[in-house]
Amino acid sequence: MNERQERFCFEYAASLNATTAAIEAGYAPTSAYSQGFDLLKKPEIQAKVAQYLDERRLQQARQFTLANDQAISALLEIISNPRAAAQARVSAAVAILDRGGHSVVNKSLIKAEVNVNELSHEQRAERLAYLLELARSRRIASDTPGDTGPD
Repeated sequence: MNERQERFCFEYAASLNATTAAIEAGYAPTSAYSQGFDLLKKPEIQAKVAQYLDERRLQQARQFTLANDQAISALLEIISNPRAAAQARVSAAVAILDRGGHSVVNKSLIKAEVNVNELSHEQRAERLAYLLELARSRRIASDTPGDTGPD
């Protein structure tokens, strides 16, 4: 493989465009399309391009790992900073858990079970009044014109 073909392989791995790679490697712009097409048919060119692509993927993986480590470090700094706002610390913790594959429970989606035997008489009355008002508001909302309700 000559120097120009080597350069073509390098440039093709960077751009994945045979015409551009051929021009960058020094082939005439008027013949770059056909030169690139012909070069990509050659097994030694294909092997060298594959080698360059593997090297690029490895480099990108290293960069991603480094960036990931830096992001986690920044989040850990926020979590451990007592002067940071509580919301920022919670958000940082959620981000770390999320990246670790742990889902965070949204407490607003959980219905608390209430043991009525543990409530005082006043608390029971308040709870009952709340539930009745909630049922009334839902019924009124479902009775609005244009709403056919559940089938």
